[in-house]
Amino acid sequence: MEINSCGNTLFEDFEITDDSKKLHFLEEAVNESVNLINCGLDYFSKINFTNNDLVYSLSFLNLSRGFELLMKCMICYKRYDNTKDNKYFKKHFPIKEEMMGYGHNLNRLRKEIMKHYQGLSRGKTSNTKMISQLKEDRDFISKDKKLIRILKIISKYGTKGRYYELDYVTSDNKTKITERNGITYIDYVPSDNEKNSISPKFEMERLIMEFLEKDEQLRNTFTNSINNEDLLICNKVWQEIIEQYIRPYLNKFMEALSRQFSYGILGNKAKMQIN
Repeated sequence: MEINSCGNTLFEDFEITDDSKKLHFLEEAVNESVNLINCGLDYFSKINFTNNDLVYSLSFLNLSRGFELLMKCMICYKRYDNTKDNKYFKKHFPIKEEMMGYGHNLNRLRKEIMKHYQGLSRGKTSNTKMISQLKEDRDFISKDKKLIRILKIISKYGTKGRYYELDYVTSDNKTKITERNGITYIDYVPSDNEKNSISPKFEMERLIMEFLEKDEQLRNTFTNSINNEDLLICNKVWQEIIEQYIRPYLNKFMEALSRQFSYGILGNKAKMQIN
């Protein structure tokens, strides 16, 4: 395909293959995904006990879209690396319908990128340290229950949680309201008898409370601040729980995904983007 959009002599005509153009856009999509994730993590660190209704949405919106976009880009890079030199494959990237089939489900995408670890070398090699790190990443991504739960919550926002309040307003439903440790949880059963629909924001708060209950010092501080109506201390404890017990899972997940690029699992084109 020839490129010379304006006929200006400052721009030279040059040919670009379809694959090279697609790889260019894929690189841009990866950069966008990283920016979205970093933005989401920044908002996530700003969540506290009193501002959560506003900041949760900003955090979940960026994290859900960022991780979805990044993992879909990884699938594209891997498919390209596997097929680029095979004459039997006319298409070197997944088709649109295949990518749409993953939806916005982060755990489904997580399971798909797990396949990239297949064939890791066994035994001692010159890259023993690298192989060991990749196996550790593989085990973390595939087995860590807390990571999977966090991704499920973020994913739920991307799939249907964005409109939780509107769905509640427009649905015929039965409502159950529970208050625990000063937090109100709203649970409703839709008229179509589907499984109870719980807001991702409330699910994340439940997870925060679970971590809080296991940390005796922070739990006592939080309880005292609630009794004394000291919202500044409440906010500080809330943020400490997020920074100590939740964000590290997201940071580690991001690092594991990055190593699929830098260690060459996704092929040289993906590795070049990191380098």
